[in-house]
Amino acid sequence: MRAKDSLGVRLGSGFFIDPSGTIYTHAGIVMNADDVTISHNGRSIPAQVVAADERSGIALLKTSCISPFVRVGDSDKVNMATPVIAIGFPEELEASPSFGIIAGRDRQHLGQYFSTSHLRANMTVHRGQGGSPVLNLDGEVIGILVARLNEAGSCHILPIRAAEKVRQDIARFGELRPGWVGVEVEDAPEAIQGSTAKIATLSPLAPADGQGLQTGDMVLAIGGHPVTTSEDVLDAAYFLTAGEPAEVQVSRNGKTMTVAVKPMIHPRSPAKDLHVEGPAAP
Repeated sequence: MRAKDSLGVRLGSGFFIDPSGTIYTHAGIVMNADDVTISHNGRSIPAQVVAADERSGIALLKTSCISPFVRVGDSDKVNMATPVIAIGFPEELEASPSFGIIAGRDRQHLGQYFSTSHLRANMTVHRGQGGSPVLNLDGEVIGILVARLNEAGSCHILPIRAAEKVRQDIARFGELRPGWVGVEVEDAPEAIQGSTAKIATLSPLAPADGQGLQTGDMVLAIGGHPVTTSEDVLDAAYFLTAGEPAEVQVSRNGKTMTVAVKPMIHPRSPAKDLHVEGPAAP
């Protein structure tokens, strides 16, 4: 994959995710690019940037070609020591596999939290492999390579389930729809019903304000995602969709209750600005 902008040319990898020419890649490759082309079957094909999402670090491209595609696997079932394979184009060379093993799931790196948990793999990664599909041994994609670590000896992988949230938003709404509720949580000293995640504050005029949630509530689940610690809220909140009601299960004064909230796009979110309007490239 080749992307040109005012600063020069960037190279990277990507893969087809459906038969109609939709491609996943790394957002950093195509962000603000004036011209994007992909190499497919020995041909250079123009590609349109449909969305480049800073939150997840991935981008969606569209081409006019009928394409083979990689089947989506279940990234939730990937465990410690699961063997994986990344196939990308290091330094614009031929497609090259890198073999590795899942070493863990991380919610932060160097003090910075991710928008959702990332898989970490012990696997050699070279420049140009950003955006590569990471496959299980059944040939299903379970994630997208988004970052090199430890002098390229390991890497972070965005789970495919998180990537599919981006693609589903574009398919359904024509834009990104990350949901925001406006709740800040902290860990209580003692767990209640298995959770230490306590609502500390409700942002004024946020969706959660005035919709039934209260400070001091212990969060048990968000949108069907179980919550046991405050960090679990990150993963649960990532999959909320602005405009679609979600159920928040809480424990209050010893009683379990469910509160319906309607997330919105965060007032400072760049999500809508990252959608590029226009027809697919010819």
